[in-house]
Amino acid sequence: MTAVPASPIRRIALMALLVVGAIVAAVLARSYTGTSDYRTPAWAIQLHLATVVPALPLGAWLLWRPRKGDAAHRIGGRIWVLLMIVTAIDSFWIRTITGGIGPIHIFSAVTIIQLPRAIWFAKTGQIERHQRIMRGVFFGLIAAGFFAMAPGRTLWALLFG
Repeated sequence: MTAVPASPIRRIALMALLVVGAIVAAVLARSYTGTSDYRTPAWAIQLHLATVVPALPLGAWLLWRPRKGDAAHRIGGRIWVLLMIVTAIDSFWIRTITGGIGPIHIFSAVTIIQLPRAIWFAKTGQIERHQRIMRGVFFGLIAAGFFAMAPGRTLWALLFG
């Protein structure tokens, strides 16, 4: 029996539901736990920026270059995946607003889950699925960067004082 692919609207609705659910869970958890004395270590921010800054242009280059699947694409892709995995894992040490894991960390969890799947799809010849996941992770990187620049966040303070 083959699975019927979900419609784009259904996928968007499911993702929106997951994001809203995570935000509600974070707000509820925060109301029960109160504030935290946790301090983000400086190395976590430095490592995070050292991996995310090169991941952005490398990911864009990989997505928009006309030739796919050649040696340059595979080597660049491996480097990009490594950068993204390190970025995602490192993000769990960066918790400056709530003192705990917040809704922005959904991007990290999705990245950690989706990248191995994308690699599997590429290796098994399911290129369309590979491309769809890689695009999603790349645009998730952009979205997380956008949210990370919100006033009160660490990146905002680093950039604008």
